[in-house]
Amino acid sequence: MLKRLLLIVLILVGIGFVFYLFKPQEGNALVGKEGAGKNFTGKSSPGKAPWMRELGLTVSRELLISLEKKLAAKPSAEAVSDIEEFLRGGEDRITGMSLSIEKQGRIEGWPTLRVFLLDLLLKLNPREAARISREILAVETSADEWAIALRNVAKGEASEENRHYLRIQAEALISNLEWQDQPSVGFLNAFDVLVYVEATESLPLLSGMLQRKDRRDLAHAAFLTLDRLVQRQPLRMLSLLKGDLALHQSRPEMAAQQFARADLRDTSQQDIVKAWLIDSSRTSTELENFAAIYPNNNRLISNNLLTSDEQIAGSELNKHDREALEVIRRWQNDPALEVRSRYLKIMEERVSRFVNSADRLTR
Repeated sequence: MLKRLLLIVLILVGIGFVFYLFKPQEGNALVGKEGAGKNFTGKSSPGKAPWMRELGLTVSRELLISLEKKLAAKPSAEAVSDIEEFLRGGEDRITGMSLSIEKQGRIEGWPTLRVFLLDLLLKLNPREAARISREILAVETSADEWAIALRNVAKGEASEENRHYLRIQAEALISNLEWQDQPSVGFLNAFDVLVYVEATESLPLLSGMLQRKDRRDLAHAAFLTLDRLVQRQPLRMLSLLKGDLALHQSRPEMAAQQFARADLRDTSQQDIVKAWLIDSSRTSTELENFAAIYPNNNRLISNNLLTSDEQIAGSELNKHDREALEVIRRWQNDPALEVRSRYLKIMEERVSRFVNSADRLTR
């Protein structure tokens, strides 16, 4: 009998030990994948802030505005602590809104309470927002959360040391197959982080996405990002693009458009474009598209998470066209470029029309 009791005790102890090993443990991460984006109907613990205990299944815009006022009225440290406690709890509430990014990256729509609180953190304390956001980015929560967290790190840390971190994390977000499957507004806006850090190293990722003809949404997002990177880092990006044979073969028109962005007033960019033009692997499709669009100074103006673009002033465009026209005319007398004379003529006629049109307006 004694042996049987002892055996039962040992079994119970063993079960308790196994339970201890496998029960959820508190960690540094604010929430795991399984806790993100879910609603919880259970009562909040008495130790939580009053606003946490008052939450229903969903939250309205009016409630979010009221909550922001309450938290903003508190000492910054206390408000940040409240938000961090909620994020650590793994809870969330839906709002019925879509993520909406307005001018200068201002957020006006939040799909979940967690996204709203992450956005609010940057207003309350940028440094703490960056710290907490790095913890969010340590686990797989949601693309929208990660997008706002990346923005918080970018704006909350006054350091160039986070450039590599932001690029790696943005690439991880964009490469997430689950988030790619149904790309949210946050997912698509996360591409802007690569533009913000001028991530020329991300060309292989962008090029691969751009070549995906089965996913027009991903290809479009990748193209816009690549295009904006070329505008910011033309020399580096065109040098890399010149060697991207797969992209030239898959998307010849889009590749040619990027070389049409080159500023021929810059001798370094001249050299790259000239080498690209005379390369025997150039196809008629590439050359025709290049000549037909040069100079490609079109810009898509949109509201982005971190960056902003402006249209080029008319006076600057006119100055550019006049000087670029001189380069094109010199190239027409260059024996090395004789093989491309047909396309140089198209370029000359196109740029001449721009210059003549500007002259008529100034008379």
